[in-house]
Amino acid sequence: MSDPAEEAPARGRPLWLLVPAIAFAGLALELAAPVPLIGSLTPGMLGCVVASFVLAILAIRSTKKDIVSICIPFISLYMFVIFPNPESGITFLWQAIFAVSISILAVRFGLWYQ
Repeated sequence: MSDPAEEAPARGRPLWLLVPAIAFAGLALELAAPVPLIGSLTPGMLGCVVASFVLAILAIRSTKKDIVSICIPFISLYMFVIFPNPESGITFLWQAIFAVSISILAVRFGLWYQ
């Protein structure tokens, strides 16, 4: 009897699906409990930052490097951690737009770079 793992081609799991899952889970937690978790980071902001780091780690570990996915954590840190401007307000809309944009980047990475 042959091993099924040897018969199937080594494709791997689509780990890029973690990126939208983490980002939108943070947004769902933001709607449920909009209180800051760490300093002034709300669950939506934290979900976007963690999802961008997951995307960057996947891009670094891939055989074909995607410079946009590798650089996205710098943008998330700049927007949500280093210089969040409370006067202009990091609103739920900004977090949703960022979550959608990194989800699009994750789909792009999953389809073109893996």
